[in-house]
Amino acid sequence: MHLSHIMASGMGGIRTTGDLVAWMQISRKMKLLEAKKYVANKLGIEVIDLTNEDVMRPLREDLGIGIITSVAGSPKGIRAKIKIAELLEIPINSVILFKSQV
Repeated sequence: MHLSHIMASGMGGIRTTGDLVAWMQISRKMKLLEAKKYVANKLGIEVIDLTNEDVMRPLREDLGIGIITSVAGSPKGIRAKIKIAELLEIPINSVILFKSQV
């Protein structure tokens, strides 16, 4: 697996922002610190809060960018990925493919 995936898992993955940071490392070839700063800026939080589940859980719910435990009516799957792609301003292949078929 990519080093990015390992780093994302260490940050808590979808529980916090590890998945978002990994997207930036992979899609934009950003170094870890640069990716963390970019994501924190897009989310409107401090870098230190990226690993805080108490901050990230409600923020992820509010933004509709996916959480581990499903909440009725909240975005999950491709809906969450679409929101992530829009938030981070990155192309995600599955989102592009989905939109091309709609």
